[in-house]
Amino acid sequence: MATLLLVPVVPAAADPAPAPPAGADAGFDRLARDVAEARHAAEAAEQNYTAAAGELAHRRQLSADAARQVGEQRTRLDEAESEAARLVSEQYRSGGLGPLARLFLSDGPEDFLDRRQDADSASRSAATVLRDLREARDRMAQLSERAAQAEKSASDAADEARRSLDRAKEGAARTEQLLAAATAEQLGLLEQRENALADGAAQQLLAAGPGGGASAAGHKAIAFALAQRGKPYLWGGTGPDAYDCSGLTSQAWQAAGVPIPRTSQQQWAGLRHVALRDLRPGDLVIYHGDAGHVALYLGGGTVVHAPHTGTVVKLAPLAMLPVLGAVRPDPDAPPEAAPPAPPALPQPAPSPFAAPAAPN
Repeated sequence: MATLLLVPVVPAAADPAPAPPAGADAGFDRLARDVAEARHAAEAAEQNYTAAAGELAHRRQLSADAARQVGEQRTRLDEAESEAARLVSEQYRSGGLGPLARLFLSDGPEDFLDRRQDADSASRSAATVLRDLREARDRMAQLSERAAQAEKSASDAADEARRSLDRAKEGAARTEQLLAAATAEQLGLLEQRENALADGAAQQLLAAGPGGGASAAGHKAIAFALAQRGKPYLWGGTGPDAYDCSGLTSQAWQAAGVPIPRTSQQQWAGLRHVALRDLRPGDLVIYHGDAGHVALYLGGGTVVHAPHTGTVVKLAPLAMLPVLGAVRPDPDAPPEAAPPAPPALPQPAPSPFAAPAAPN
């Protein structure tokens, strides 16, 4: 059963437009918009950095594994080269006489044939040594190339992490500049607006009943998220004392026994998408066109989320920010039933006298 939303859904391209507090003016509206954009830029970059840092750790491990394999193969190659050198030395010392001369100098034909059999065996041994040496060198070349690629991949991941970190710092600095330049009255109005959003969300949640229609796992995720209210936002935070937006949602579903991707972008890319009309409590609502923010849906048009630096985990209306879409972490939740297709109407047979359709 789809849960009825009590607030309109805001498309991704729209600007959030809560009612301005009394006394707000055009300057305040511009400040509120600039602060929201700067915070969004910082948070999206923080999510990118968190993902890039995780990818960097993975690629560094791959690089270390590749380097270890190169070291092990180098030992095997050294052994193969030593064996080949020993073989060449032995053949040089014993290779002065040809087989006919060795026949005349032998004590008898039987002695010569025994020596010839030993020589054939040595020849087979030499072929094995040379084959092992060739394979060791080929394997060494392959592993060295793989190690170089792994090192380059780790370097690229490190560069991306640094760029994301720089963007996050720029967004945070921009937010601080805007707030520092604001008047005391404007700062008060901003706080009023955020409090009004939280109060409205709490009233909607009380009216609708938290978690109605959630699955068993969804109830656990919701209970966990609600228990974190009042804890501060922390960039990269995954609890238990502080969270960022996706740290809260990933830990909530972890508590429900369902591991999900770490960042909002990864959650958007990796989880099952659901239509907004089919939202059920426990689903994740993704915001902005770049999937830079995420919140946990509670029902009744209300979400719980970790907003941004300087705030705490709190409730808010679903449409607090431009909505990109929603995803469902619960693997056991049944898919929403598709509405029955209308019966097909019989199509009249084309008239043989009909004029041909005009080309497009």
